[in-house]
Amino acid sequence: MALVFPKKLSPQQITGQRGELLAAERALSMNLIFQPLGRLETGVDGVMEIQDPATGATTGKWIAAQVKTTENRRYTVETEAHFQYLLEPGDLENWRGSNVPVIIILVRLGDSTMFWTRADAGELAQPRRLHLDKAADVFDRSAADRIAALTIERGRLGSFVPPMLTGDPVHLNLLGMVLPPSIFVGRSPFRSQREAVKEMMLHRGRHYFDWVIRERTFWSFRGPRGSSMAEIVDVDSLESLETEAIALPDDPADENAFIELLRRSVEAQVRDDLAFDKESKSLFFRAQAPGTKRRYEYRSLAQMTSADVVSVYHKEGRDVVMRHHAFSPRYMRIGGDWFISVTSSFVFTSNGYQPHRASSVLLAGKKRFERNGSLRGQFLMWRHFLTASEEPQVDLLTDPAALDLRPRIRFEPLEPIAMERAVPEDAWRREDPTAREHASSELLL
Repeated sequence: MALVFPKKLSPQQITGQRGELLAAERALSMNLIFQPLGRLETGVDGVMEIQDPATGATTGKWIAAQVKTTENRRYTVETEAHFQYLLEPGDLENWRGSNVPVIIILVRLGDSTMFWTRADAGELAQPRRLHLDKAADVFDRSAADRIAALTIERGRLGSFVPPMLTGDPVHLNLLGMVLPPSIFVGRSPFRSQREAVKEMMLHRGRHYFDWVIRERTFWSFRGPRGSSMAEIVDVDSLESLETEAIALPDDPADENAFIELLRRSVEAQVRDDLAFDKESKSLFFRAQAPGTKRRYEYRSLAQMTSADVVSVYHKEGRDVVMRHHAFSPRYMRIGGDWFISVTSSFVFTSNGYQPHRASSVLLAGKKRFERNGSLRGQFLMWRHFLTASEEPQVDLLTDPAALDLRPRIRFEPLEPIAMERAVPEDAWRREDPTAREHASSELLL
């Protein structure tokens, strides 16, 4: 009688199939259509096609996936936050020649965890050793954009992969400007600002600089009488005109002169708190005393918060560095309205007043690590500051005679724009092959 050997499946085969099915189900929830390759696979369990989450359309963008499954085994050098995974040499060599990106999906059935990373994410010295972060490298909806970003053909212009996440409200870095209703216009004996300033400084009285002279015509929102400005304009020729008659000129040269008037007027309005940096053409928070920090309270999106707008850094063997929150203003006319564009930045000084000799290097280092949330927070701070700058600051010690009572420019916040899709900022940051090097070489600040 012939012996009959029943067909069997090994425990490893069962475990592997369970992991692949779980990974496929998770991928579908992420708008990644998982297609298993079946018996003839050699190092790749399946391919995933990206699906547009808004329309359901497939995109023709593919990612290869290898699923590695274990029951309960701990990973190499596993901690609460990290672990490592060692690739087989043959697998890595095979994947390096792939014409589609390859990811590794690690499934542990015992605790139902799933993690992922690129097959080529190993360091140059140890390409087989993959480092995974248990918080950042979870295989779920939060990873959809990063995985989709792998299919972008970075050497080809115009390639696009639909973002996989829903959109966020976008805050434009613009504020509307409400100008004083009247403007003073008169004849000036001077042809240029420089000539007029030289004359004005020869006379006593309060010196103001929120005015312009264009072809011997003086413009200012502030009345010149009672100040040294009266020495640079024929006061008998002064007229108070409606601002609308001047604010929307057809001549580009007149428009540039009006922009200069806006710049000077805003700088005068905020001069008690902000100084002007000539090199970066930005306004920055003044230090309240040499070598001291300054904190500013403001309203964010929902509540009051605060920020160190002047910070002091000491490091052994280095000069003292003071970092000041700053912004570069740009004035623009859109239709019949004027707006100020706020580009957040920083200014670095050695004592709160003098520019630091390495200011440009420090700024480049700081900008490298800025992210969307940081930029948004800085803009919200500047928005609060500008909208609160409409009235002069008054307290019990203020001398009423010293108050600047000229008409002031008001600033109005704009409503955020609702976007249909999210910008996958984290995808670009984490897939940058130099991101780790940058993080380890961060400068003083």
